[in-house]
Amino acid sequence: MGISRKARREIILIFLLTACLSFTYFLVFGQGGYLKLREYRAELRELQLENLRLRESQKELHARINRLRNDPYEIERLAREQYNLALPGDIIVTIPKRDSR
Repeated sequence: MGISRKARREIILIFLLTACLSFTYFLVFGQGGYLKLREYRAELRELQLENLRLRESQKELHARINRLRNDPYEIERLAREQYNLALPGDIIVTIPKRDSR
């Protein structure tokens, strides 16, 4: 005695439904699934923003390097501000910082 046609169809339907549910689970929650893809996309956006910030910083640093190489007034300003250098005849006045109370 074999399995009836209706029972065979129901077994195949149950098998297909189980396979589809398993496949859907792995598509959503699996290692390369939809949730992981969303995490990777968020991380990619963050890295792209960081990359943009670093490019802007690099551009500013290149501009500063260019000014220091080619503009004698920029070198003079830097020497006066950072190293308290002065030209002969200049008077340097140092103003003490106030307490921030």
